Amino acid sequence: MRIWPALILAPLLALACIAFGYALVTPACAGSQWMLHALLVGSFLVSIASTAWAFLDAPNHREPFLPLVAAGTGAFFSLVIAAQWATQLFLPPCTP
Repeated sequence: MRIWPALILAPLLALACIAFGYALVTPACAGSQWMLHALLVGSFLVSIASTAWAFLDAPNHREPFLPLVAAGTGAFFSLVIAAQWATQLFLPPCTP
């Protein structure tokens, strides 16, 4: 079944971005903000891939309810990760 990564992995990635983002604030204040961007971009790409995988699995089921729920869940948490990244782009991680 190709729907489980979108149901489980996408929410876990969103939570992991928050946790690891807080852990990476100290190195980001030292001048290496690329780690925060890499974390969020990587998580976003994995989340989008799992969502697309679940959506493309919908025609293979007699009743496509669960694949469409998985695709919706993955899409929602992909937007959550994108919102975290947009916040990081506009607000600096360190306040002077």
